[in-house]
Amino acid sequence: MTPVNNIRIHDAKKTRFGRRSFLKSAASFLCGTTLMKWGIFPVKSWGASLSVAGSSDKHEKLIFIAIDSLDPKYLDLDSRGMPGGHDGNWLMPNIRSFLKQSRWYKNAKAYLPAATDMNHLNALAGTSSAQTGIIGVWAQPTGWDKTGHAVIKRTGMSLAKDDLGRPVDTLFKAWKRRWPDSKTMLISGKGWVVDMFRQDGSASGIDIMVTGTSHPAYLHPPKKGSFADPDTDEDAACDPESSRLGELGDSISSDVMTRLYTGQGSLLTLQMENYPQHFPRDGWIVDSTLEIFKRENPDMAYILLAECDDAGHCIGSAGNPAEFISAHPAHEIPKGCENKPEYQLVSHRNRLLFKEAILDVIRDVDIQFGRLIKGMEEKNILSNATIILLSDHSMTNHIYSEDFSSTDFVGLLEKTGIVKNQTKKDFYAFAASSYGAIYWREHKENISKAKKLLQAHKALNPETGKKECPWWVLDRKDMKSGVEGVCLPGELYHTHYVETDKEKSIIWPDLIILGKNGWQMPVYNGLLPNIGIEVPSWSPPWRVFNSGHGSVDTLPIVAAISTPGGQTGAQEKPIRIADIGITAASLFGLSLNSTTVGKNLRDDLIRNK
Repeated sequence: MTPVNNIRIHDAKKTRFGRRSFLKSAASFLCGTTLMKWGIFPVKSWGASLSVAGSSDKHEKLIFIAIDSLDPKYLDLDSRGMPGGHDGNWLMPNIRSFLKQSRWYKNAKAYLPAATDMNHLNALAGTSSAQTGIIGVWAQPTGWDKTGHAVIKRTGMSLAKDDLGRPVDTLFKAWKRRWPDSKTMLISGKGWVVDMFRQDGSASGIDIMVTGTSHPAYLHPPKKGSFADPDTDEDAACDPESSRLGELGDSISSDVMTRLYTGQGSLLTLQMENYPQHFPRDGWIVDSTLEIFKRENPDMAYILLAECDDAGHCIGSAGNPAEFISAHPAHEIPKGCENKPEYQLVSHRNRLLFKEAILDVIRDVDIQFGRLIKGMEEKNILSNATIILLSDHSMTNHIYSEDFSSTDFVGLLEKTGIVKNQTKKDFYAFAASSYGAIYWREHKENISKAKKLLQAHKALNPETGKKECPWWVLDRKDMKSGVEGVCLPGELYHTHYVETDKEKSIIWPDLIILGKNGWQMPVYNGLLPNIGIEVPSWSPPWRVFNSGHGSVDTLPIVAAISTPGGQTGAQEKPIRIADIGITAASLFGLSLNSTTVGKNLRDDLIRNK
């Protein structure tokens, strides 16, 4: 175990960098070398799937297709990403075609934090994040070691306990209890989501687990590709993408780190594009899924397409057409290309984000979804299958502000003396994108002071020109009772870990911070969990994402259920992602043996006889 400031990462190997060598390495990356070191947490090799006979109890197939970060606002846009889409002119025609054959819940939401790991689990377990204890992406604080450092562990099912302290049950486990000879599959463009379930081994209920780094030998490895210019982009030579924000300075600072990772040509984009085994494109997931169905024919599958999320973090989101304005000065178009008006549209929140490049990603996501559906139809998989289409959260472009202190909540607390430097081990901050948390090891009398200070903080919003508080700040009382317009009662409060277990197994945040209006939280402690970057522990707080999620504004999700002979059409009633899991359980007669919070939507789907 190697300390990272005041944390210890379990089962991890970290390399220390000097400030000068880090700068040199970062500059070298831009010329073709890498800053990343993979294998921080070893991935187990893919094991052969179980050799089983057909099920003794006849059943339909249950197939989840999860498109990570897909914003439902995209589904109403036309082919140019403008309002007023209609039949024959949709931005995402393949998904719209699927929605016509489904019960589409237009007012669906995830749970806070509106992020990846917890909400895919919520869909499979009928839970909210506070019913599982999983509130981090890739990793989260779980306790304090003998020296007072925070202990960071990978997110995994070993952490997932319900309000009574029981292991969280999932549809995979329930399926295998009913049909033990039936094959199940989880394939994901986000490898750590699969790893979250690997902890349970054979008890996970998942026979076939597939990622870009761990897959059957009969699948070809993922290939490199451009987010802004995917293979399906018909005008890749003409439509613009921005460069990164700026150059390296003479020393490491919050500004320099942020500049390295900001813009469509940034270090973040290069990392994710040049390591396809860790960030496989949706096309690879589709090809692999169809090949696995051909060879293994699983009866329950969860297919996670990650390109929408990966690209969104790197090059932005375009679900809100009103956010985009004409670039000034105008972007220079390559010789021989028509200067279309859409080529000049950039985000008002961040002028480095070009709308057309973002839309090329969304178009490719739709094309790959269409290929998946067509491939399954040709293999006669869909004739007797319930298909659930969902996203785990949506995404918003983060405000670009040159004032780094605007959302440096740890810096604000240190400046006023409410907390000491984190190396003093009296507290720990965990943050990324639009949410964060603070844990106090001692001096908990300072929690109320910290909340009051942060709530009173004002930052200049460069988009509106007005000063505003950039976040909501919730203490445990708020987490338990709920805050109107922000979180439901208990949505962010784990009764077992806080009240029964007394945080012996997992510590719980004393304060949760949720960004408003696109404000981005800094990354602290040199730890950026969800994209696998190894950053020196001494690196300053920095902002990495162009677009992100986690807070209230990214709760809306896509949710649609197509079941044989079931009802179709749009449904306006509000639902939550846990309802999807409960409904799937009901449709297939499955029992979930841990606490759930979802509602059963079965009556919306089954036609009256």
